[in-house]
Amino acid sequence: MGLRTLHRVFLIVCAGVVLAAMVAVMPATATAGGLQLTVSPKVSAADAPLTIRISGVQPGASVTLTVTSVDAKGVKWSSSSTYRAGPAGTVDPATMPAVAGSYKGVDAMGPIDWMKGSPDSAPPDSAGTVTSAGWPFETPNVYADTWYAWASCPSALKCSWSKPLVFVFSVTAGKANASTTVWRGPASPVTASLESSSGIYGVFWQPSAGLDNHIGVLELPGAGGGVDTSLGALFAARGYPTLDLAYFDSPGQDLPGIPAYANTETIQLEYFTNALHWLGSQPGVDRARLWIVGMSLGTEAALLTAAHFPNLVHGVVVFSPNDAATCGDANWTLADAPLPCSKFEGAPQQTDNPAAVIAVDQIRGPIEFVCGEHDAVWPSCPNSEAMMAELAAAHDRYHHSLFEYPQAGHGICYIAPYSPGLAPVEVRKGFVLGETPIGNPLARGDQWPKLLAFLRN
Repeated sequence: MGLRTLHRVFLIVCAGVVLAAMVAVMPATATAGGLQLTVSPKVSAADAPLTIRISGVQPGASVTLTVTSVDAKGVKWSSSSTYRAGPAGTVDPATMPAVAGSYKGVDAMGPIDWMKGSPDSAPPDSAGTVTSAGWPFETPNVYADTWYAWASCPSALKCSWSKPLVFVFSVTAGKANASTTVWRGPASPVTASLESSSGIYGVFWQPSAGLDNHIGVLELPGAGGGVDTSLGALFAARGYPTLDLAYFDSPGQDLPGIPAYANTETIQLEYFTNALHWLGSQPGVDRARLWIVGMSLGTEAALLTAAHFPNLVHGVVVFSPNDAATCGDANWTLADAPLPCSKFEGAPQQTDNPAAVIAVDQIRGPIEFVCGEHDAVWPSCPNSEAMMAELAAAHDRYHHSLFEYPQAGHGICYIAPYSPGLAPVEVRKGFVLGETPIGNPLARGDQWPKLLAFLRN
């Protein structure tokens, strides 16, 4: 190949890259008469927000915005929200409340947050609990109308998330209507595989080659148990190889350290250290940069493991945390001996057993605390404040952050932002207790970029 040909190929490749970048930032726009709908960007990551604008409407007129999509399982999803046009004849969900429909209130991503699935449109096996194909997989109690399946999983052992999926936005105002299409998918392609041959049970998500920044993340779900693959997929798509680990209530419960239920048998801290050693041995993972991200009950496991094994854990992020090891919710052990636990879940560090308070000052790495002030499970914000005070008193040299969300509750611990189906399930199953229904999805959307920044820095 001659120099001139190489130069021509180079120009073509560069043009393609520029074109792809332009498409990614271009808005999707539709007009019908004076009515205009704009959704931006046209192509976006699933964990990135959209900007939605409607104009050309009579001031005060009723405007209905509908979003539809078909996920990787073939399940149809939709939301429908009604707004009142402002004095300028515009609608902006980021500043104007939905007054009826799938949700009420101001939520810029409400049309995505509040999508629901149609079980009737699902393939016959997609309502199962373990054998369903799609992300998430190998997770108990997952039904077709609960989670939007982003990834293609040809088996329960392999999964790939590489293609964006179509979301159709349609607006109706009086007799006028307009529709436009956007695509949402992974920030970068990722793959996943089930790991159950090393004494652990989990799903390992791997970033694309060249995007691995060497921090390995161990993700621990809450009292629901099983494997939460939604977070691992998002972390990996942002360059963080992640092991979504089950530590009870999973098909791997015949392995040591994985009981059927958290409150019936002991859970060994060594199980988590085994998982960390396995994660640190994976290609592209720096074993000197292993982090744990825990939510709800998983925060106890994360903080206890980091405190007892400070040379193994190098950073911790906890959502809706507890500051003491509780009796009953889990029976934590170390070297086959039970760790001190408390039966009291009231004010922070006021316990029937002071030894149960987790010694966060023993952790050798940065910690991020995230909580909702309406947490009705336990006082996660006072818990977080108490742990921050303990770190300050110990003159801890690492960077620590606390994010408190006044309108959120315990459900902020689900973490993954803009997940169709999640917010409606929280409401339907009664998980929204003291917070406003939109409090948790708003907090998750605000927290996610802060979490990524905390990991980067």
